[in-house]
Amino acid sequence: MIRRGLRRLLRPAALPKGFDVTGGRDAAWLALPPSERIASIGHRACVGGDDAEAWYGIGRLQFHVLVAQGLRHDHVFLDIACGALRLGQFLIPCLDPGRFFGLDVQPELVEAARGVEIPEDLLALKRPVFGFNGDFDVSFVDPFDAAIAQSLFTHMGEADIAACFAALRPRAKRDARFWFIWFEGASDINPTGQAHANMGWRFPFETMAGLAAQGGWRAERIGDWNHPRGQKIALARPV
Repeated sequence: MIRRGLRRLLRPAALPKGFDVTGGRDAAWLALPPSERIASIGHRACVGGDDAEAWYGIGRLQFHVLVAQGLRHDHVFLDIACGALRLGQFLIPCLDPGRFFGLDVQPELVEAARGVEIPEDLLALKRPVFGFNGDFDVSFVDPFDAAIAQSLFTHMGEADIAACFAALRPRAKRDARFWFIWFEGASDINPTGQAHANMGWRFPFETMAGLAAQGGWRAERIGDWNHPRGQKIALARPV
């Protein structure tokens, strides 16, 4: 089965040397059910938004890049691993009704963010659509013009990243654009196994481009975009 990556992002695992992506959370916290994690520290902190810059800054950064590169109010947009609506708080109000689609493995995160990050009356007006699964099943999404995966591939090995590219391709319009964010670097100390939220992977761009090509995309490196954690950005287009 190829589409499998998101479902494993909640399972605890040992941290490999050099990759502290848990924000210092201990093993007991990592083993809690999602609802208890969120209740203990809040939905923002659960996705690494412990402070204002990590929360608003990264969300705003994504929004500015998307708009600068041509995202329009009438585009259909897919936010992969939309989580606690760090991007959604900026983007949903700006898109036409029914044009924002969010995919996540944790309905608890989206539920905790609703009404806090975006008022319920605005949500009713804008009608964002959410899907919850760990298989990259985007059959609920209208054919999309644009998509982003922010800090998702940082937690995935090659097989899961390839699965994501392959799953998205059939729902992409011919001129669609898919921005993806990853940690660039040598992959020789990457962990083995499958996707985990508390583990991190690094890859050269050439590896990411190859995985994109397997799924029917042509990737181009954008590189630095002032991400506070040093993550890089690239753009993929259907072939």
